[in-house]
Amino acid sequence: MAGEKAETKKKKQRKKHKKLPIIIAVLAVVFMGIRVVGSMGAAPVGAFVTTTSAVRGDLQESISTSGTVLSEEVKVIFAPVSGTLAEVNVEAGSAVKAGEQLISYDMDKMERILRQSALQLEKSVAVYDNAVARDSDNQADLREASTNLDVLNRQIEDNKTYLKKLQDDLAQSQRDTSNALAEESYELQERLRELTPGTEEYNEISNQIARNSYLQQVAGASDYVAQMQQEIADVQERIAGYEEYKARMESQKTSSEAAVMNSYDKTQQDADNELANLSYQETEEEYYIAKKGIVAEFDAIVTECSAVPGAGVNSGMQLLTLEDSRNLKVSFEATKYDLEKLELGQKADIVISGRTYQGEVSKINRMAVRNATNTPMVGVEIHLTDGDDQIILGMDAKLTIYTKKVENAILVPVEAINADRDGDFLYVVENGVVVRRAIVCGISSDIYAEVKEGLTEEDVIVLTSMSNLEEGMAVTVLPTQQTAPLQ
Repeated sequence: MAGEKAETKKKKQRKKHKKLPIIIAVLAVVFMGIRVVGSMGAAPVGAFVTTTSAVRGDLQESISTSGTVLSEEVKVIFAPVSGTLAEVNVEAGSAVKAGEQLISYDMDKMERILRQSALQLEKSVAVYDNAVARDSDNQADLREASTNLDVLNRQIEDNKTYLKKLQDDLAQSQRDTSNALAEESYELQERLRELTPGTEEYNEISNQIARNSYLQQVAGASDYVAQMQQEIADVQERIAGYEEYKARMESQKTSSEAAVMNSYDKTQQDADNELANLSYQETEEEYYIAKKGIVAEFDAIVTECSAVPGAGVNSGMQLLTLEDSRNLKVSFEATKYDLEKLELGQKADIVISGRTYQGEVSKINRMAVRNATNTPMVGVEIHLTDGDDQIILGMDAKLTIYTKKVENAILVPVEAINADRDGDFLYVVENGVVVRRAIVCGISSDIYAEVKEGLTEEDVIVLTSMSNLEEGMAVTVLPTQQTAPLQ
């Protein structure tokens, strides 16, 4: 508040300084006239003062300052894809319309890149399909070998069991026949010992013994034995065939097991194919982005341009800076005294290049920055509500920001108000004597100040004086300067 009062006092002093030469001239003439009259025997007079009276009216407080015209939307454009630039249709300072192409790409190179990516995808798909087909064949071979081996093992086992049975049966048959003949021959030999050689019975038994001996010798040559031996040979041949087929199936199983893709191989194949597909999709997307070129998204001014026709660019490289030419603002820095008066939404008159525009306070920064004199300043933005194509970015703008307003208030000229450590006060004239009147001020303009307490419209207010006034001093009031009420 002390700073604001000091600033108000300076304004009062400036106003007083502007009017002081005129007032002094008028008072000098009056004073000389008074002196003439006094020399003719008139009574002595007090200090000469001019007075005024308070009026009622509306008062609009405002802040006058200057700022810089800026855009409310600044867009830095980066290269959307890597490639070679074909044409750059703008330069710094160019005005562009929404939808206008600013930069184009060399599409011949982009087409070659897209074709290469398509061929790489085609190759990857072929490799993937081939790997899947081979894996399917290997899995079929593995299933076949595994199934056949299970069957072959059972068949070999069954035939070996059957072979052993045949061999056992044949051997047992041969043993049984030989044993029976041997036993019979033994019994005949015992009986033969009891008989007289040369007798008929003796000769018959001897012949029987001889036949038994022969039968023992030819026991393995009977039809039964021959049939059994043939069956055994057939079984052995089948087993050999099964064993050979089993060996082939085991080899097939081993090779197919080694060739079947495991989970890691499958993951790698899937990943390679997906990467190739994604690479193509990305290249295709970049192709169509490049084909569209770089287009203005809104009406704007190009404030920076580093793009050069024929230059190669990488994705993300800065090319242009566009500033919206429709949505404009004026930016300025406010002192702490002005900041106390500023609020969002306050209206403002803006003069740019001799033209007057309307605006409103749209932003008050929440952080102060110290200027070159170490004074904290706060950035403020005024949005232009009726900007046009005549406004040039970066130009200076004069601002009148309308802050607080009062209606039907008691108003006095600012040069009548004094201030000291006790606060604001006026000198009023009562019965020809100066009286100090403490007041409470409200808002003010360059000309008027609102008095909220301590004054009435009937009071005679001292406007100027030729002498230093003190309370109780007698004064001579020159013709009153009536303050015109505000409209």
